[in-house]
Formats: sequence, structure tokens, C-alpha cells
Amino acid sequence: MRSLLFFTFFLMMVTGCSVTTYNRTITHGKIENSDIVITADDKSFVLKGDFTSPFQSSTLYNSLEMPDRYLPQAYRQALHHGAKHVRIKTPTSDKELFGVLALDKADDEGVGPSTQSYKIILPQAYIDAAKNGKISVVYEYYKLKNDGIIDVGNIKERSWILWLSDQDVFR
Repeated sequence: MRSLLFFTFFLMMVTGCSVTTYNRTITHGKIENSDIVITADDKSFVLKGDFTSPFQSSTLYNSLEMPDRYLPQAYRQALHHGAKHVRIKTPTSDKELFGVLALDKADDEGVGPSTQSYKIILPQAYIDAAKNGKISVVYEYYKLKNDGIIDVGNIKERSWILWLSDQDVFR
């Protein structure tokens, strides 16, 4: 009897806790600067201005599992989870940048506009930081709803991530 009571309590606790589920597909996006063009290395897609997502990856790097300081080298895992090799054309350079782009699904418990669409912004400081073979990382994040059991309000989920460099360091 005691083990049945313990088992019932265990089931109630497990089924009552929220589970992270990344199954909200994000189908649309926008590159804020219309002069920036992101092209797949294999030429399978070109992103400029408003776009329909050509793929969905599953890197799912949140700030708890992958703090910002580890992101520059995380492109390797992202490629294994569906991220794509890309080239980035910017209005401030004649030379294209190399990159890796992850366009992820959103967590069902995510809140905010970046769970509905991608808004890709490439600040000039990040473009400038991608010189001499250095890797610069830009992303957009959203927060999770607190379920009252576990405080997840400070965890940042990333909806898209773009690694960029002026040299092809991503191979």
C-alpha cells in the first residue's frame, strides 16, 4: 500500500511539471536592413527583407544550458541539428562574410514576438567584430512563461542564431 501511495505521488509530480517542447514552428521572418542578404552556401535559399523560413533547425540553446560565453564555438553542434552554412552580404563591405544560421522552432511556453516570427538584425558592431577570422554571434531571444513550480523567468531561449566571420572558419 505504501509503495502504491508513493508511486501515485510520484506520477502526480512528474505529470504536473512542465516539459520543454519545441514544436511551435516559426514560418516567417524579416531581415531588418533590406541591404543585407543571407544566401545558403548550396544556393538553396536567399533571405532578404521579409522571408518565409526555408528550414527549421533544433539547436535549442537556452541561456541555462549554453551561456553566451560558449556560443562562439557552438556552431559545430548547431550544424548537427540542422543549421546551415551561409554567406552574408552587407552594405558596408564588398566582401561577403561566412556564417552558420540556425532558425529554430519556439518552445510552446515561450512568450513574445520572437516566438511568432524571426527578426534578424545585424548591428554594425557585430559585423566589425567578425574580422581577422574572429567569430561574432548574433541572436534573438524570448522568455518562458513561469508555470509556478520552477522559476524559468530568467532563462533566455534563442529563436535564431547567426555565427559570422570574414574567413571560412566554420568548416
